[in-house]
Amino acid sequence: MKLKLIIILAVVLGYLMVVLACNKKQATPTAALSNHPTTAAPAPPDGTDPPHAVDTSGKAIPASSATQPDKPIILAKDIDDPKWGETKPDAAFDHVKHSTDPNYSADGKSAPACVECHHTDQPSSTVPYLKKFERKEVLTAKQLETSKDAVKSCRACHFSPTSEETDDYPPKSVTYPAAMNKPPSGKLTNDVAYHINCIGCHNDAKKRDAKLKAPVTCDDCHTKKG
Repeated sequence: MKLKLIIILAVVLGYLMVVLACNKKQATPTAALSNHPTTAAPAPPDGTDPPHAVDTSGKAIPASSATQPDKPIILAKDIDDPKWGETKPDAAFDHVKHSTDPNYSADGKSAPACVECHHTDQPSSTVPYLKKFERKEVLTAKQLETSKDAVKSCRACHFSPTSEETDDYPPKSVTYPAAMNKPPSGKLTNDVAYHINCIGCHNDAKKRDAKLKAPVTCDDCHTKKG
């Protein structure tokens, strides 16, 4: 009787050892794969659905690029305003003209400097309320061509009002020097930043030449909802 029990136990133990060996062999490839996980690239923090900006051919504007846009840009593709929709096709932002034509500047004497919009792409600034600088040299067309250092899109920092905020973005409200006689900016989402920069420059340009068609009102740029 004892001999039978010993034989049965030996058979059972042998079977268990075979099962464990098979399981270990099958698990090995999975363990190896786990050391080299394949993960999708993280989505841009401000999203791409719908695309936040496209050029007039429908091409999405990347989060950063070392190549200047060659077609006008429709900035407002996901506008959250209850009354006004995206910018009209004829009000698209023409990067080429704004960066090369003196008539697109406030003084009419030289083309707008890159850092008038891309204000972080310089080592420092005399403008007192600008605090963040991310480039060792002042951004110019020549500097971009030579360095090949990508320039961020506006929306890399100035998030849409509908996007989930982070501790750093969108930038918090700016308090301007008293001499400027301007109220605080409010949270610098993309639409606030665009309106402050664009309308401010357009107003200055129209003071120089009232015949200029620089847009300054909602209807000048945007389609009306409903």
